[in-house]
Amino acid sequence: MYTKLLLDGMCGKLARWLRLLGFDAEYSKDADDEALLSEAEKTGRVIITRDQDLYSRAVKRGLKCVLLTSTDHVENMKKVLQELNAKIVLPPRETRCPLCNSPLREVGPDVVTALLPSEDLTKRYDRFWLCDRCKKAYWIGSHWRNIKKTLREVEGCAEEG
Repeated sequence: MYTKLLLDGMCGKLARWLRLLGFDAEYSKDADDEALLSEAEKTGRVIITRDQDLYSRAVKRGLKCVLLTSTDHVENMKKVLQELNAKIVLPPRETRCPLCNSPLREVGPDVVTALLPSEDLTKRYDRFWLCDRCKKAYWIGSHWRNIKKTLREVEGCAEEG
């Protein structure tokens, strides 16, 4: 099980990627620094930020915090994985909804048919996941090639780093 994370308003894209990998990655677009610090103290989440001031305040309060120095999501995933001593596991044992962070559960095609953009998808794909909170269905479709390509880049960066 991965460390629980709390990402600030500058890290929305990174939050979605980390959720895909199975991280419990709370993302707070509008929370101010004090709210993030209080939440991290209360829940034990690791703060992920590009904000130097937030990082300094977190460290002074004894909170675990990762300071990102890049705007590139591949570099940022590499940094987070290195700082947390985590590795990419594919397929992830657990994955989370990239939109709302709820755990996804694997379901049969009959459960998600009404949620899919085309009923044809149930004939082309055999594995589906459902977010019980936001009622969004997921499957390993053609977009998976791009996801794997990005994750290979992250792994390559980590190996190079």
